[in-house]
Amino acid sequence: MIRATSLILGVILLLLGQAVGQEIMIPDFPLAIGGSVGSEQFKPFQAELKAVADTLQKYRLARAIITGESDGERFRHNHDAQNPGVALGRAHALRNLLIEDYGVAPSQIVIQSRETKKSGPEFRNVTLRIDRALVDLENRLQALETRPPVERRFTEVKETSAPLSRFEENFGVQLGLGVSTSPFGGIPVATAALTWRRIIYLEAIVGHTFWNNSFRFENTDLDTKRRLIGGRIIFYPLDKIPLGLVGGWTRMEEISQEYYEYTRLSEGVMLGLRYDPLSFLSLTAAYHPSKSRHAEEALSDFDSDQFLAYLTAHLDFGGGK
Repeated sequence: MIRATSLILGVILLLLGQAVGQEIMIPDFPLAIGGSVGSEQFKPFQAELKAVADTLQKYRLARAIITGESDGERFRHNHDAQNPGVALGRAHALRNLLIEDYGVAPSQIVIQSRETKKSGPEFRNVTLRIDRALVDLENRLQALETRPPVERRFTEVKETSAPLSRFEENFGVQLGLGVSTSPFGGIPVATAALTWRRIIYLEAIVGHTFWNNSFRFENTDLDTKRRLIGGRIIFYPLDKIPLGLVGGWTRMEEISQEYYEYTRLSEGVMLGLRYDPLSFLSLTAAYHPSKSRHAEEALSDFDSDQFLAYLTAHLDFGGGK
C-alpha cells in the first residue's frame, strides 16, 4: 500500500515538474509586425507546442506565458514606439496559433513584450513557458473571497483634518528687508505683501534712516533723517520668467529731528519692473515722476523725473504656484 502510494505521488510530481519546466524559444523572426508572420515560422516546433497544449488542457489552472521580444533595429520613423508593438505582435501570433490550431483556452494564455537595445535576428524571438505560480495566486484569492465574515479584517481609517481650500492654498505672505534709493540718498526699507499664487503681490513699503544728515534751513543747520512710505502692485505675467510689472505710489521725506517736520519731500507714482535673480532676492527699477516740495515753499509741483531702485531680500509663507 505504501509502495503504491509512493508510486502515485511520484507520477504526480513528475507530471507537475513537466508542466512547470516546459519552455520553448522560437527565434529568427523577420523584421515585420506580428500579423505578417506565417505559420511556417512555428513548423519546426510543432511537437513542443503540442506538448504544451496537452499540458494546458490537462491542468486548467496552469497558464502559458508568451513573451515577444524585439531588437534595437531603428526604423525610419517612430522606432521607439514601433519596436514594442512588433514584440507584442510576435507574441500575439503564437497566441492565435495555440488557440486556433491546438485548442488552448484563451483564458490560459498571458502575453507580454520585451525590448532589447541590441540589433540582430537572435534578439527577434518568442518564448513560451508554462507557469503554475499563478495557480497559487488564484487559489489564495478564492480563499479570501470565501472565508467566513468573522475572519475579515477591517482597517481603521483615522480622521484627518480637512484639506486646505483653494483660497488657502494660493494665498500667502511675503516679508522683506532691503535698501532703496531716493532723491535725498539711500534709505533702509522693510516690505510686507499679500500674495496670490506668487503671481500678484499687494505690497506696502516703509523706510527710515538710522543716521543723521545735515540740511541748512534759514541759516540754520538742521539734523535730518530720511523716511519713506508707499504701496505698489507687482504682477508676474509669465510663469517661467521671474520678471514682474510694478505700479504704485511712493512718498519720501527728509525730516528735521528738531521740528519733526519735513524739510524736503518727493512723492508720486512709480512704474517699473521687478526681476528676481534668486528665489529670495528681487531688484526693482522704477520711473518716478515726483512732485517735490521744500519746507519754505507753499505749493509743490511735478518738477523732477527720476529713477528709483530697490534691492530686497524676501521670505515667503504659503501662496505656492
